[in-house]
Amino acid sequence: MTFSAHSAHSQHRDEVKMLLASVACMLLAMFIYYGALGILNVLNRPMPAGLSDTHKIRWLDALGRAAKGGSAMVDDWGLELGSEPIKFFLNTAFSFLFNPSFTQRVDLRGMVVRQDLYNGVPVSTYTPLALGQNLGCFPTIVYFHGGGWTWLSVGVYDGPLKHFANSTKFKIVAVEYRKAPQHPFPAAYDDCLAVTKYVINNARDLHVCNDMVIVAGDGAGGNLAAAVANEMSSSIRMQILINPALQMMNFGTPSYQDFGKDSLIPGITSPDKEITNWLRYAGLAPELLPQLAMNAHMSLHQYNFLSGYVDSEKRLLPALGVTQRKTIHNSVHNESLTSRIDELILDPRFCPMFASDVRHIAQTYVITSQYDVLRDEGIMYAQRLQESGIKVNLAHYWHGFHGFFLFAGGGWIQLEESKKAMDDLIVYLHTNILRTATLIA
Repeated sequence: MTFSAHSAHSQHRDEVKMLLASVACMLLAMFIYYGALGILNVLNRPMPAGLSDTHKIRWLDALGRAAKGGSAMVDDWGLELGSEPIKFFLNTAFSFLFNPSFTQRVDLRGMVVRQDLYNGVPVSTYTPLALGQNLGCFPTIVYFHGGGWTWLSVGVYDGPLKHFANSTKFKIVAVEYRKAPQHPFPAAYDDCLAVTKYVINNARDLHVCNDMVIVAGDGAGGNLAAAVANEMSSSIRMQILINPALQMMNFGTPSYQDFGKDSLIPGITSPDKEITNWLRYAGLAPELLPQLAMNAHMSLHQYNFLSGYVDSEKRLLPALGVTQRKTIHNSVHNESLTSRIDELILDPRFCPMFASDVRHIAQTYVITSQYDVLRDEGIMYAQRLQESGIKVNLAHYWHGFHGFFLFAGGGWIQLEESKKAMDDLIVYLHTNILRTATLIA
């Protein structure tokens, strides 16, 4: 009896092991199968014909699509996508993407990297020593990173910023401004303005060339740079706007149409993502997205007053030939939304596109990308400044996409179009700011 019971127990245990092994094998097979299907789907997914480095951009788009799917899951769980735990997770993931030395933080030779507080705002400074030693001071770029005013950080940008500083030979002051939705407008703007003022007011102590202070930023950071440049025009030498977000009035510009529901790269750029970024920055409910997507969020009077600034027939340079579409103007307006939104859109700190007078703004370098919902407003703003007598250089990249400038160097992925954009900017800075190439170390 004892032997029989022991034998039965042993047999039962073996059966359980076999069952668990079978389940594990089945799960592994499913993982391999669906993983292979996913990889094949990415590899065979059609891409816009004008993009270069498509084999790399496929994976960037796939990451963006996965993030979009993850955001829907987070919403289903009742979590806020802009919550601090989600930000921490995303920032960590992007840090690995942009920073090969993420775990070591190795500084480049000949460069000093420091963390500090300027007017109470955290900053990281990247100082290549050679040019400053030659000039006796450092030409300086105050840089505002992108991320929809919500995500990313100076730490995420560490690799690209080191590369940017090393390539330009300019000192970079990168601002860790406060983020939405915890800190909506004007918190980010206030921080960026405070740091810029600190750099200018303390130029001697910081060894900054006071006639070579530049503000720059990409995406949401481009918005902040344009807003600060408008306020500090008499004190800065130049603004660099990279794929800037400049207006929340009209989401029917041709580029928003080009990358709508039929877009081949929704993981890289999409209207819904950009509108949601604006809503978080404004401190408005995400449920308002459909109203903004239909351009029904402003009073008719104010809309008609400002519509010319984003009218493709008036403001898109025909010679560029970036699109055949025209700006869509909606005649339906939800008057219950308008009081708060009208006030925001008319505020040049929030929407630099609609500053009442731009004739005082410093010389401007605008980078736009063909594959970006923000493409047209960057071009329109450049044209408006040029018509107002401002020295403007518009650099449009036919193979570029939103965020492409980050892949010029310093990260795991590098793209040829991004390197070209960086090289073009370096030539412009050395020619127009440093005046002569002989000053370059």
